[in-house]
Amino acid sequence: MSPKKTILRQLFHLQDREGSPSPIHPSQIPGFQRDPAKFQKTINQLLKDRLIEGTKDEDGRMAISLNAHRAREVRKVLRPLWAHPVVLGAFFLFAAAAGFGFLS
Repeated sequence: MSPKKTILRQLFHLQDREGSPSPIHPSQIPGFQRDPAKFQKTINQLLKDRLIEGTKDEDGRMAISLNAHRAREVRKVLRPLWAHPVVLGAFFLFAAAAGFGFLS
């Protein structure tokens, strides 16, 4: 899974459990320890896109959480492949063509 989806999925699950956006340290995200440079670059991009918010904890370290105002965009990024409109449209077109094929 891409770092973007890993970060957003972790923050989304944390928000579901807590009920509100809860900040965590980036180092607590699975996979961050393996490739911190790649994850940090992705976190910076997500901050720039305003999908996540960055805050400082009581120790002055960076903590991130989902941007509650952009939850719809986050759900779009996290939806499975079969739920994309293009895939669903192609499936229904194929089903309609098959249906017409059987009727002919």
